[in-house]
Amino acid sequence: MAEVLVRLKASEKDPDCPSCGGILKSATISFGQSLVPEDLARAEQAVRRRDLLLAIGSSLSVYPVAGLVPLARDCGAKIIIINATPTDMDPIADVVLLGNISDVLPALF
Repeated sequence: MAEVLVRLKASEKDPDCPSCGGILKSATISFGQSLVPEDLARAEQAVRRRDLLLAIGSSLSVYPVAGLVPLARDCGAKIIIINATPTDMDPIADVVLLGNISDVLPALF
C-alpha cells in the first residue's frame, strides 16, 4: 500500500493490481455500483441504535442508502438534513438547513 500512496502523490496514472492487472481503487462505491450487502446491513444496524441522524451534502435520492433516513425516523431518531438544495426527505426531517455546507457547518460550531 505504501508504494501505491507514493505513486498517487506523484500524480502517476491509476496503479494496476499486481494479481489481476485491473485498476486498484479505494473501497468506495461509484454511482451505479451495488453496495456490499454486509456494509448496508451494518449501516442499518447502526441507524437502529442512534438517536440522531445527520444527512449532510446528499440529495437523498439514491437507494438503498436514502432509505436509511426513514428507517432512522421509524426507530425514533431525530433527523437533520444539511444540503444545498431541498430533498424528498425534508418533510420527515426535524431540521432542514439549506446552504453551502462549507458555510453551514462552521456556523453550527
